[in-house]
Amino acid sequence: MIPTHASNIEVFSARNDLLITRDGRQLIDLFCGGGSVFLGHANTSINRCLKDQLEKIWNIGVLKSPARAEACEQIERFFPDRYAFAGLYSTGMEVAEFALRVARTMTGKKGVVGFDRSMHGKSMATSCLGWENKLISLPEFRRLPNIPVIPEDEVLDNLLSALRSDQIGAVFVEPLLGTGGGHTASPGFYRQLSDLCLEYGALLIFDEILTGFYRTGTPFMFNEFGISPDIILFGKAMGNGFPVSGIMLDKKYAVEPTMLPSSTFAGNPMAAVVVSGTLQFMQEMDMPGAVVHIQNTINSALESVEHRGIKLRGKGALWVLDFPPAINAFQVAGAVLEEGVLVSPTQNIIRLLPPATIEDDHLARACEVIEEACMNG
Repeated sequence: MIPTHASNIEVFSARNDLLITRDGRQLIDLFCGGGSVFLGHANTSINRCLKDQLEKIWNIGVLKSPARAEACEQIERFFPDRYAFAGLYSTGMEVAEFALRVARTMTGKKGVVGFDRSMHGKSMATSCLGWENKLISLPEFRRLPNIPVIPEDEVLDNLLSALRSDQIGAVFVEPLLGTGGGHTASPGFYRQLSDLCLEYGALLIFDEILTGFYRTGTPFMFNEFGISPDIILFGKAMGNGFPVSGIMLDKKYAVEPTMLPSSTFAGNPMAAVVVSGTLQFMQEMDMPGAVVHIQNTINSALESVEHRGIKLRGKGALWVLDFPPAINAFQVAGAVLEEGVLVSPTQNIIRLLPPATIEDDHLARACEVIEEACMNG
C-alpha cells in the first residue's frame, strides 16, 4: 500500500536505504515497501541470485526444483527441530488462509479467534480477524478485544470464554501490533494463551510475517516468549521485497490434500532463490547487532517526542509513533517527506521500518527530521 501522503511521488530507482525519484530527489526510506525490503534496495548479492535464475526456469507449479529444496533447507535452519517447512506462498494473506485450512482440517472445528487491531491480511477471512469490516459477516470468526484497550488478564478471560463456548479450531496472534499502535503483551501472557489453546484443542497460529527474521532483534518473537506455536507464519523480510511468504507446522501435523495446499505461484523457483539469497546474506551479517543499533539510535533520538504526548513503542527495527488526537499523523508524515524522509502513516500513527542495512548518518538524519516534525506538528 502506498502511503497516501506520498501518492504523487514517482520512484525511478533505489539503492540500499535511499529512493531516487524521477526528478533526481533522494529520499531516506523508512517505509521499505511495507517493511519487506529489510536488506536494502537493489542488494547486489540477492539480485545476483535472481538474475542467475532468470535464465533457468520461472514457474513449474508443484514440481520439485533445486531452488525450492535449497530455500527449504535455509528456512528450517531458523526453527527448532519440532517444526517442518510446509511451503512457500506469495503473500501473508495467502499463507494465513492456508493456515486456516490446516487448522480446520486437523481439529475438525470451524471457529476462529483473532484479536482487535491485528493485521493478518485483507481477504474476507483474514480481515475479519483484526478489525471491523461492515462489508463482511463471517459468524464462525470471533474478534476479541485486545491490549491496550483492556488488560492482559481480561483478554485471557475473554479467550477462555470463547474456547469454552464455541468450537474454536484456531487462534491467531500477532505478537507486536504493527498497524495497531506497536503494542505487545508480556511473555507470561503469551505462555498462558498458549496453554489455553493446548487445553482446549485450538491451534495457536503465530503471525510473524512482519516481526520475523530479526525485525525485532531476535530471529522470531515466539522464541523470546518460551512458547511453541502450532503454526508459524512468516514472510516480508524473507524476500527482501520479492512477494513471498512461508509457513512452518509442528511435525505432528501433516499437510493433506483436503487443506488445498499450493497455488499457481506458490513455491516458484524465482521466489525460492530470492529467499535463499536473502537468508544467506542475513547469516553473513551481524543481524542482531545491526538491529539493536537501530533500536538504540531511534530510542535515543526520539524519546523527547513523548513530551508532546506522542507515544514511542516498538522493538528492534519496528517502531510506532502513536499521536494524540491534537496532532495529525498524516500532516507530520507530510512534513517529514518535505525534508526527504519517507515514513508510513495509518490511522493516527506513523510506522518506522528502516532496513537493517541503513547508513548511520541517514538514520540519524531521518530521526532528526522526524523529531523536529513531531515537536512542531
